[in-house]
Amino acid sequence: MKQCILIGFLTVLLAATTPLRAQIAPRDSDARKGSRLELGRTAVSRKATSPAMPAQRFSLVTAPAYQSLDRPNILRKNTPINEYYRSLLVARPTTKAASRPAATEETPAAVSELRSGAEPELKAEDHMYTSERITVSNIYPNPASEAAEIDYQISGPIGEAKLILLNVLGSPVAEYELERNERKVRIVTRDLATGYYFYQLSLDGKKVATKKLLVRHQ
Repeated sequence: MKQCILIGFLTVLLAATTPLRAQIAPRDSDARKGSRLELGRTAVSRKATSPAMPAQRFSLVTAPAYQSLDRPNILRKNTPINEYYRSLLVARPTTKAASRPAATEETPAAVSELRSGAEPELKAEDHMYTSERITVSNIYPNPASEAAEIDYQISGPIGEAKLILLNVLGSPVAEYELERNERKVRIVTRDLATGYYFYQLSLDGKKVATKKLLVRHQ
């Protein structure tokens, strides 16, 4: 009885495993896919058997042997240049040390020359006319509202000195005599219309200087 039960159980087990073997056999026997047990082996074998690409074919860097051949020549060419700049760096501190005292000695003289040159320019700008016989300043204030003044000094022989006020068209508006005993001329601008005028210096009937005056009433 036990033998019959065992035989029946084996028969059922054999019948159940037969379809599974039929499905797995083609996959395991396929040479292209390989068995599941040999997946790791086939991958390694494929990598090992694949042809290696030549490394020198795609190399963009020159071989170190060629660079080593040109390097001594470059060093030899740069040697004179390095020596030249080295000599300049060594000699530079001495020249700076020697030039500093000279610069410090010349600085006060240069400053005094600049000041002496600037002072005459400022004085010349403040004057309308300057000569050995007469010195006349510019009119002030400019622009003027109520009145304006001009300083002058007669230091030499002179026949006639006049100050003439002109409008924009050049027509005389007023005349003022420059007397020897006086030092200032006052020009009344209260009654003048707002605008530009000219004041002109005349010596012995000769026009020697002309400048502009702005009259602006507040």
